[in-house]
Amino acid sequence: MKKIFYGLIFLLVIILIITGCAQKTDEKQEEKTEQTESVETVTPTPPLENSDNEQVTSENEQVKINRNIKYSPFTGEIMADLDYTRALMVSIENSPQARPQAGLKQASIVYEFLVEGGITRFLALYWDQIPDKVGPVRSVRPYLIETALDYNALILHAGASPGGFALLETSGISHLDQIYHGNYYWRDGKRRPPHNLYTGYLKIKDYLNKMTGHDYPPRFSYQQIRFIEDKDRANEITVDYWGTYKVIYLYNQENNYYRRFLDNLETPHVTEEGDQLTARNIIVQFVSTGVKDDVGRLRMNLEGSGRSLIFRDGIVINGSWKSEGDDWTHYFNGEGEEVKLNPGQTWIQIVPESTPVTFKGDGGNKDEPEDEERINQ
Repeated sequence: MKKIFYGLIFLLVIILIITGCAQKTDEKQEEKTEQTESVETVTPTPPLENSDNEQVTSENEQVKINRNIKYSPFTGEIMADLDYTRALMVSIENSPQARPQAGLKQASIVYEFLVEGGITRFLALYWDQIPDKVGPVRSVRPYLIETALDYNALILHAGASPGGFALLETSGISHLDQIYHGNYYWRDGKRRPPHNLYTGYLKIKDYLNKMTGHDYPPRFSYQQIRFIEDKDRANEITVDYWGTYKVIYLYNQENNYYRRFLDNLETPHVTEEGDQLTARNIIVQFVSTGVKDDVGRLRMNLEGSGRSLIFRDGIVINGSWKSEGDDWTHYFNGEGEEVKLNPGQTWIQIVPESTPVTFKGDGGNKDEPEDEERINQ
């Protein structure tokens, strides 16, 4: 009996020992599990602001941002959305009766050509923004049409010279002549005809949206960083087109643009809204010009090469221009390198080779005039 009793006690002790060991094993396993879960949920400490990891991340983000930036091919400026519509060019009158004009301020590029009678005419290019009112719209000449062809643009005009009508027919250029497509224009009752014909975005948007779009490469090489140069200063520029008509540009150093004047510095060239026209870049392109008929209509040779003056940042660059085939005209410095322009609106003054162009090293925001250089081709 005693043997049985002692046997039961011994068995109970064994059971207690085994149970205790199993409990300790479970506790250790739970502890390990908790430690593992704790390690997995720990949030890594972010790197310091000046750490290498942060710099790499910032550089990568900057590259990503730069890839998403969209630039206008005709101004080099940042755009909210990249458009793929056809470029639009409008023939705009510049007789005294046509001033002030509408829509020139919003143009990406503005050409100014001499026409018969000693007056000039504008060819304004629009792409990323088209104002609701542009004009007064007038007729075109062959050299305006040739320029629009370089841009594969839709040209808006009111009639043409005989040579202009012939080129419109043979060139295949997209155009809307007010004579046959009057629904894309209107006349402003506040002015007398023919100086009161206008077009604009609301009139033309449906037609543009139906046209095949075009992906344009950058028109110019644009400099994103401005380098201050002390040589060849040109803060006051005068382009003497014909007779008493002169175009004057005065450089504003604070804003890095040129203010435009007509005939003298007492007459700023203003828009209908009263804003003075300005330009980031001015190109003077000298071309071979002659009279083609007894009415005084002109012929201009825009193909080949010739001299040019490029003005930006208050300096002048003596250079050249070259145009071959269907490509647009390129402008070079004296070393034969293509000139870089500032992002913004560019005015291109197409002038006969004999046109006097003068510029002063001082002027603009400065007080004392310096020597004047005269370019008379």
